[in-house]
Amino acid sequence: MTRKTLLVAVATAFASSAFAFAAATQWQVKDESYAIKFDTRGASGTIKGLKGTVAFDAAELPASTFAVSVDVNTLDTGNSLKNHHAKADDFFDVAHYPLIKFASGKVEKTATGFTSTGLLTIKDVSKPVVIPFTFDPAGAGAGTFKGHFSVNREDYHLKKWGVGEVVELDLVIPVRKA
Repeated sequence: MTRKTLLVAVATAFASSAFAFAAATQWQVKDESYAIKFDTRGASGTIKGLKGTVAFDAAELPASTFAVSVDVNTLDTGNSLKNHHAKADDFFDVAHYPLIKFASGKVEKTATGFTSTGLLTIKDVSKPVVIPFTFDPAGAGAGTFKGHFSVNREDYHLKKWGVGEVVELDLVIPVRKA
């Protein structure tokens, strides 16, 4: 293969991938009415501060991606003492790890909706997770993502505290086209 042929092939591949990404609709969180709820034995509450990029189109799943984070400082159990303990250096250690991050690797169709497979990063640990979700369109340019998944807190070095190992997470995220 000549250098010119190689350059044309690389340019074509790059242009194709850029076009595929552009095909997915860009979404942004509609307002502060979204809910990320967590529940485990001994603690439950919400977390806010959702930021990032969401590109999703049910007709263009290969081009769909999620790269989002939440601010652990917004964690609210409804109990200020529990909030303080959760943010301290022996649990979430928000001084060093203020964000929980998720970056998808792929989005696929399922019988009941979709899944997003990617890396969930809490503190200094990144682990693969599969997040099942649905997307409900709500008129022109709006919709709601809903999902439910669980994680084992000990997998992310969240070992101290008298709470259950498995944390259930519920997501209800209203969005609008960016």
